[in-house]
Amino acid sequence: MTAPIRVGDEPIGPETVVACAAAVAVPVELTPAARERIAATRRAADAVAARRPVYGRTTGVGANRLEDASADQAGHALRLLRSHAADVGAELPDDVVRATLLIRLAQLAGGGGGLRPETADALAAALREGWLPRLRDGGGIGTGDLTVLAQLGLALAGEDGGWHRAGEDHAAGRAAPPPDGEEADGLSPSTGGPPRPGIEAGDALPLMSSNAASLAVSTLAWGALRDVLDASLAVAALSFHALAGNPEPFAEPVVRGRPLPGIAAVSAVLRRLCADGAEPARLQDPFALRCLPPVVGALADALETLRAVLAVEINASAENPLIADDAAYHHGGFHAAPLALPLDAVRLALVPVGALVSARIAAMFEPALSGLPPFLAEGEPGSSGLLIAEYAAADALAQLRAEAVPTVTGAAVLSRGMEEHAGFAWQGARQATAAARQFRTLVALEWVAAERALRMKEARTPPPLEPMRALAAGFDDRREDRVVGADVRRAEAALPALAAAVRALDVA
Repeated sequence: MTAPIRVGDEPIGPETVVACAAAVAVPVELTPAARERIAATRRAADAVAARRPVYGRTTGVGANRLEDASADQAGHALRLLRSHAADVGAELPDDVVRATLLIRLAQLAGGGGGLRPETADALAAALREGWLPRLRDGGGIGTGDLTVLAQLGLALAGEDGGWHRAGEDHAAGRAAPPPDGEEADGLSPSTGGPPRPGIEAGDALPLMSSNAASLAVSTLAWGALRDVLDASLAVAALSFHALAGNPEPFAEPVVRGRPLPGIAAVSAVLRRLCADGAEPARLQDPFALRCLPPVVGALADALETLRAVLAVEINASAENPLIADDAAYHHGGFHAAPLALPLDAVRLALVPVGALVSARIAAMFEPALSGLPPFLAEGEPGSSGLLIAEYAAADALAQLRAEAVPTVTGAAVLSRGMEEHAGFAWQGARQATAAARQFRTLVALEWVAAERALRMKEARTPPPLEPMRALAAGFDDRREDRVVGADVRRAEAALPALAAAVRALDVA
């Protein structure tokens, strides 16, 4: 990435987060207007705290909300971070940490939390220079990413096991905190890193009152699923030609009769890719082909709904308390229900799509539908061909179903009953990441089978599919029984390029 990303004047979109997460260094700039907005809100927060109690700054949190902590606000801030950091679970991948920092910076640019501008400056510097803190994933429940962002706060205070750059070893343990009453020195133990602005009065809870990590995981899952969904349309078109399908389900009159956005978008792509094929082999195809528009269209609509929520949340000011209009507003706007529900919907929508993928693989293995040998096998009698792909698809589909379990039905009562509900978006986001892996495997398995079937039939495919088929040039053309995993991995690696080719189609 070379063009600077100016944070603070225009919203940061999900696509930008996905692109930046894959970069080693992100050329971000905090705009002067954003920095002044943050500084002005900080001054307002200081003034409010001088005349009235402010939750988490002059008081304890949760069940300790009535405890007066005004005498040592800076020490209280550090203690909140230490007590909330937890430092349990697996380390978050670099792309997730990078996305978390960018999202939190975009949110801070709104000025709602009352943090110091130096905090935003430090996040921007870390992104520009490629530095990442060590963060672990345990403890999130969808009421603000308290544990992950508390760890980030300690890293900004210098109480961490070292910042690292992508690819560098960062397994060192967290350094011991300084004794209470002593300031952190602002330096990482030995590894260098970005500026550490330290933690001052009122910095802790506003930093933690965000779902930046959940949004990071959700946005990356959205990006991955969007790619696999787009690629899956090309793969489905290959299966359509291998099975000599009937294109009538994608026809414009059919779409006009049920003009849902997802159905329209999916049908437009399939019309382009499934045109000019062989004479249809059947009047009515199996559901695996005939029901593609409504089933895949529902997933497309669910992903678009998730994207719309992400586009708002990435830039939202939801800190508790919110500093606005020279006042502090205590609220529960950090609750992640608006994110958790579309995450659940996306994962549920994936299951029927995956079921149709699995069904198309089975159809290509059935001579009565494909006109080819069972399991696309050639060679000695009793050869199994791609039989095991059906088993692998069934495994991936079963895991996809497991990841579809809704999280919004969960329950939690915490902090002596003061926090009696949670959204569990953090769990939903991680399940979406796992679901994307299973969906990727399913589509890759179908691609390998479809390309093999087309080669065996020497079937003609329309011109728009030819550059897409060229992406499969490296698939092994041997037809005897052999291990197919290498081809599946090649297909998985090529799915983003296949998705890009689909998005480049002129379907107007």
